[in-house]
Amino acid sequence: MPPMKVALLGAAGTGKTSLARALTLALANSSAAPDDWHIIDESPVQRLLQAVASANPTLDQTTALKLETPEWLQALEAQRGFDYSLLLALDVGSATASANGADTAQRLRMDALLRQALVQAQIPFQVIYGLGEDRLAQALSALKRSPAVREARRKPWVWACDKCSDPACEHRLLSDLLASRQA
Repeated sequence: MPPMKVALLGAAGTGKTSLARALTLALANSSAAPDDWHIIDESPVQRLLQAVASANPTLDQTTALKLETPEWLQALEAQRGFDYSLLLALDVGSATASANGADTAQRLRMDALLRQALVQAQIPFQVIYGLGEDRLAQALSALKRSPAVREARRKPWVWACDKCSDPACEHRLLSDLLASRQA
């Protein structure tokens, strides 16, 4: 079975690399096989958004992102290839959050743009809050490490008719079954 792919996104200084290391260690110490998880701390969408934001300093959450360019389409397709996208929140009270005002404004801008890009592209993501062990616990919870959940996610159940897989035929069979129960 291919490994579960996890992308960590977030503004600079949110602890993506630290969380990636902690998750890797925690998952290695769990019952999961080490090769079951692939965790990266910079996603394709984040790399492209950082380049776009650097080239356009006036870009903010009030500006609609143009996600139809070939670069965006490629980044979004790569992002959809991840099983989980975890967005690290800007936590007030962290050492990095109390930096100078310009740096904080940049972090707020990147956080808003990341959320906007993911929502606009309809890519599901989970926001991870907290610091240290709390953040790790939230991330592990978001990953739903249960093997049963993982298996269900990989192979969704699909009922097929005994005779064929024609939806109209299945509908007729089900309708006839329900009609016979009501009679």
